[in-house]
Amino acid sequence: MRVDILLLTLLPLFANGASESLKDAGEKIYISMGCYGCHGVSGEGVNDFPRLAGRPAGYLAERLRELKMGSGHTPKKEMMVPYAKALDERQIAAVSAFLSSVGSHNPEELEVPEDILGGIN
Repeated sequence: MRVDILLLTLLPLFANGASESLKDAGEKIYISMGCYGCHGVSGEGVNDFPRLAGRPAGYLAERLRELKMGSGHTPKKEMMVPYAKALDERQIAAVSAFLSSVGSHNPEELEVPEDILGGIN
C-alpha cells in the first residue's frame, strides 16, 4: 500500500517534468526555426503577424496541422506552409505547448481578426 501512495504522490512531479521539457523543446524549435521573426520572441505577434502566446495548445497544434496539409485561408498561408511541413507531430506538440505557456491567457488580448488568423477552407 505504501508503494501505491508513494507512486501517486510522485507521479504528478514526473508528469510536470515531462511537460516542462516539452515546453523547453518547443521554445528551442520555435527559436531555431526563426518563428520569432514574425511572431515575436515570446509569440506576442509583430505588426500584422498574429499573437500566438497564451492560445490553447490544442488550438495551435490544429492550426499547424492544417497548414502542414496546405489548408487554411490565412493571407500568410504560403509563408507558413513550409515551416509547418518541416515539423513532425512531436515538434508540433512541443511548439504548441511552449506558445500556450507564455503570455496572457486573457481572451480579449488573444482576439485576432479571422482574415489574419485563417482557418480551414
